[in-house]
Amino acid sequence: MPVHAENWQVHPGALGPGTEVGSWRVVERLGVGGYGAVYRVEDMARPGDFYALKLALRPGDERAEREVHLLMSKGVHPNVVRLHASGRWPHPATGFLFFVMDWVPGLALHTWVETLNPSFRQLAEKAGTVALALGALHERSVLHRDFKPEHVLIREKDGEPILLDFGVGRYAGADTVTTAVLPPATLHLLSPEAVHFFRTHYKRPGARYEARATDDLYALGVCLYRVVTGYWPFSPELPPDLLYMQIEAVLPAAPAAVNRRVPRALSDVIMRLLAKKPEARFQAGHEVHAALVAAVAFGTPEEWELSTFEWEEAPDATGVPGGARRRIRRPDWPTASRTPPPCRMILGPVLTMPRLPLRRSLAVPSRAQGAQVLRLRGRGWPYWLVLVAVLACATWAARGPGGWLLSSPTEELPAAPQAVLVNQPSRSSSHEVAQEVESPETAAAAAPPLAASTPAAAAPATHAEVQAAVKMLKTTVSPATPTPNTKAPGLGLMGKALCVGATSAALACSGPQVRPAPPSESCPPGALEAMEKLDIDIGESQPVLFPGTHRELITVREGYTELELIGPLGKLPDSTRFVARLIFGDGRVYGRLIEARIPGGERFPVCLELYDADGKRGLAREPDGGPDSARVFSGGDVEAVDRFE
Repeated sequence: MPVHAENWQVHPGALGPGTEVGSWRVVERLGVGGYGAVYRVEDMARPGDFYALKLALRPGDERAEREVHLLMSKGVHPNVVRLHASGRWPHPATGFLFFVMDWVPGLALHTWVETLNPSFRQLAEKAGTVALALGALHERSVLHRDFKPEHVLIREKDGEPILLDFGVGRYAGADTVTTAVLPPATLHLLSPEAVHFFRTHYKRPGARYEARATDDLYALGVCLYRVVTGYWPFSPELPPDLLYMQIEAVLPAAPAAVNRRVPRALSDVIMRLLAKKPEARFQAGHEVHAALVAAVAFGTPEEWELSTFEWEEAPDATGVPGGARRRIRRPDWPTASRTPPPCRMILGPVLTMPRLPLRRSLAVPSRAQGAQVLRLRGRGWPYWLVLVAVLACATWAARGPGGWLLSSPTEELPAAPQAVLVNQPSRSSSHEVAQEVESPETAAAAAPPLAASTPAAAAPATHAEVQAAVKMLKTTVSPATPTPNTKAPGLGLMGKALCVGATSAALACSGPQVRPAPPSESCPPGALEAMEKLDIDIGESQPVLFPGTHRELITVREGYTELELIGPLGKLPDSTRFVARLIFGDGRVYGRLIEARIPGGERFPVCLELYDADGKRGLAREPDGGPDSARVFSGGDVEAVDRFE
């Protein structure tokens, strides 16, 4: 039975199956970001023909309008998702802009590598095709500006890589829709020159960084580094100022030093893409493609036919005979447990930057490796005291469990492999589709975090302005991969005092900033009437869990997620799923539930709030959360309210 928007005011990010948007019928939601929601839809005139529909979350969104124009004209390419139609919903003149693209069954680039474990020859072919597609766009003065593994789908039917999500893309002559110094971006994928510009111009009114083709190609290098090693070259979990410093001044370990299976020629191509100076990188996509072709042609067949990672058999968790699954063995970051390497310091002006709330990837943090490279300047502090403080912080951060600093990543050391279970998907997934030239100021990088395999529940990445905030928080909950406690031994009172001093003067060793509780807001339109029909009284409560968890400690992020009802609530049966918005503030994670989804497909607007076992609104944030993630227990209660407090 079709669901019409006029039944109640439906949030554009929460359309249920059967909702009609123009001549398209919603089948399922693929994900929600900060500016748009993506749905798999069926053409009502041709039942069985499926597409992806992207719906803006704000009326008059200029970013969405620019993306439509880009895909319709300058972005047409066999390896770029195709645009089929656009319109407005629910009103054809004043509604939210939507556009319909190819629905591409397939896996994102990093998930494809972790799932299928292709040979390096296959991976080089995909990377070369992507580079040519980027190069063709660059020749038309089109920049992606948010290139990441999630935005490359490997199409299931023919293995072709398809570029997605041009929401922050730009082309020559396009209107500027932001006033930020940097375009919306994911921080750990920014080029060194973009970071340098932001660091030196963020206080200048009207200053704007103009991205170039070399920015996209640098991001391509970051993505290739991640897929062949399992690690980001620079940890997205670092405090912003340290991450800025590493991107701008630190050279990561070569991929071949992390994953010994990587052909040296492929490692060299990736390292050139990651060069600190843009002129030292490849200048065009066809140059990257030619370098990859040459690397394969002049290499030995044996090295290029190796799979990206080693396989190993993993027994089935249910204990069923014959239920073993294969999993990849991702290598450890090269480390040593003996003499620490010499600490290389760069003395110069401090990297001073504003404190920015950032979206970070859900990843298992690894131990720091090597001393942090720091550039210092005392601001009202004696220079020697700032230097001692920063050295104390860096030394503490780089200590392993044995108390020794870990070795430089450039050392040739054996690394024991680490087993990482790859969840084989039950069906094809789709994302947002219609979804070595070393700087003179370069030193060894700290070990990046292990990049998480496909999380238990995650929505596509979001876009946001970079000035007050570089990135909006991603809608993600990862109950299956709780972040382990990797704290090193403490600094002691003097060390902590020095670290606090260094925070004020230079680097900021502080944790996440405390935000106030969210303001009160009205219930979704029609929610009180719907709850009355469902026999849910105000104040009535019932337990809930994050799906797939068992009252355990999990990591969550702000934004939309799902909660599962345990037992009936009024006429809502057990296992009803709720659309919930998580909000961080005041040391707690608040949850506002706006829609109920009954097993079988029926949906109702609701107005429920999340409470903990002690009857307090929200869930308490446990230690070890990140600046934009939180550790909470995965169970609580929901209570019917007539207004979100």
